[in-house]
Parts: sequence; structure tokens; C-alpha cells
Amino acid sequence: MQPLQGKKVLVTRGKSQARRFTEMIEGKGGVVRHTPLLTFQLNDSESHEKTLHELHDYSWIFLTSSNAVKFFFELLKKYKVIFPKQMNIAIIGSKTKRALQDHGYEADFLPTLYRADKMGSEFFQQYPDPGNILYIRGNRSRDVLPTYFKDKGVFFQSLTVYDTLLVKDDQKKIRKWISDNDLDALTFTSPSTIQAFLSIVKGTDQKGLDLPCFCIGPTTAEKARSHGFKNVMVPLQYTIQHMFEEMVCYFSNEGKR
Repeated sequence: MQPLQGKKVLVTRGKSQARRFTEMIEGKGGVVRHTPLLTFQLNDSESHEKTLHELHDYSWIFLTSSNAVKFFFELLKKYKVIFPKQMNIAIIGSKTKRALQDHGYEADFLPTLYRADKMGSEFFQQYPDPGNILYIRGNRSRDVLPTYFKDKGVFFQSLTVYDTLLVKDDQKKIRKWISDNDLDALTFTSPSTIQAFLSIVKGTDQKGLDLPCFCIGPTTAEKARSHGFKNVMVPLQYTIQHMFEEMVCYFSNEGKR
């Protein structure tokens, strides 16, 4: 019998991002309940164009998600800006690394753990005087790195290149799954997805807080616990692959607990 046989798993990523995760779950006998909770759109303004034409004033650019990479390069293309060869690139996460490579670039700095606080501490240990920094972010990005930059007294500029929006299409479907006890596990890949989920089940009798909740990293897990999820699991390595393996391990040992 497959370790996830018949287990109904809520997958909350966008369609293209969820494909690989869905295949892994179904490959172990699981049933995917897929509904994206968030969507992303370009954030653009006249000030963005000005900043992009001044890229040569910065020594480092920080790209901390695949969406940051996607929308940053989309803006470069829109304004016909060539990325400066002398500019160094700091990233976090294997998915961000692949997105950057898809555009033909390699990172100059990658932290040992895929966490913003670890990125900040390790970066300044290695580069105590980095020069000017351009921080590419979304409208809901946390302020962990800007706080590091301020504490270190370095000059930095934040550039919000995308907005995170709640998808409203399948909210009734999610509430029904929860009320009918038609889910065996929840999966979350960012604090924003947890916030979106909670906004959907707000005011309902059942919120799914007792369900096994698999989070991609400690920041997401912390968000889940702070909102009352009782059975939160996080892999040792913060990737979709390792989150999936954590799920398989959990359900493989279900009858032994």
C-alpha cells in the first residue's frame, strides 16, 4: 500500500508551481485537492523606471524568491535595461536559483539555510562592507533583510516589483472540504498562504486547525502555530521535495503513533 494512499492533501500553490508537487503526491497514492490561494501581478511605476536606469549605482542586488526574479527581469525587459555585468547577485532558495539561471545568471551569494535571517547574518560575515544594495521584494515581503541593512548602516533601496493578491474563485470549495472533513493534510509554502487560508475559513465552525499542517520552512511554521494550528511539521531542508518527504514519513508512521 502506498504511504499516501487515499490521503486528501490541500495544495495551495499556483497551477504551474504546483505541478511537480502534485505529481509527487499522486505518485505515492495521494489525492490532491488543488486550489491556488494567491496570485501575483507586476507592480510598476515611474519611480521603478528611474531606479532601474540607475542599477550601475548598486554593488549588490538581493532576490529572495522566484517571483522577485520573474518580475524584476520583466521590468528590465519593459524598460530595455541591461543588467550591469559588475553587479553582484544575492539569492535565497533553490527555486530562486533555478529562476535566475533561466535568465542566464548565477548567484554570487547563497546562504547555507533558506531563511532571511540566516541570509542577513551570513552575508555580512562574508561581506562586511558590501556597498550599495538594491532589495527586490513583493508588497507582502517581511522586513527581516531591511532591518539587517539598517542595523549594519549600509545604504539600500527597496524596490517592490510584484503584488500578492488573494484568489477568490475557490473559497466556497475550500470551506466545503473543511466542513465535510474531506481533507487529511494541509500544505503551505509561505506565511501569506496561511493568512489567505485563514481569511477564507474565518467565521466558520471548522477551520482545519487540527489537520496535519506541512510547512516549507520555520517562518511559515511559526505563522501556522501562532494562529492555532496544532500539528505543524517542517522539513530540515526548506524545499518542496523535503516537505513532501516529511509528509510521506508522517503518514507512513500514522498507525504507529
